[in-house]
Amino acid sequence: MADDLTQDVRQHLLGLDVTAFSSSGALPGFIPLYVGMPVILRSRNLSTDLGVTNGSQGIVCKIYTALCKNGFTYCTCALVNFTGSRVQIPGLPVGTFPITPISWSFTTLVPGSRDASSKLRVVRDQLPIQPAFAVTGHSAQGKTLAKVIVNLHEGGFA
Repeated sequence: MADDLTQDVRQHLLGLDVTAFSSSGALPGFIPLYVGMPVILRSRNLSTDLGVTNGSQGIVCKIYTALCKNGFTYCTCALVNFTGSRVQIPGLPVGTFPITPISWSFTTLVPGSRDASSKLRVVRDQLPIQPAFAVTGHSAQGKTLAKVIVNLHEGGFA
């Protein structure tokens, strides 16, 4: 059925916000990336010994892409520098780790349909990272942050 999908349906599926799904591992269909972007690793511990774990913050150093048969550009690998990590891969700067896509699947109705028989199983191969321009107080606990801006006007904790 995947080959039967129109470009509009594919675009709709990429735009679905599934990050609120209760199941763990929900990955967005589209992640804007650029070199120099702060990111946070989601969903998995890639190497606890090397300090590349769920919640680790890093900076994108390089992006490798390819073009799928349907005309969408996708990321095959992103090199991310995790400050303080003990990663030492030959040919890469210290602390830089290659992040490759992982798979996650979910079921949804075909766009425009209300008939339960028109369910569509979607498998996403996506990088397990998300933009990290801001972090919550909970995710900042235990981290050493060089610079912090905090708005205490809106009900900080006593």
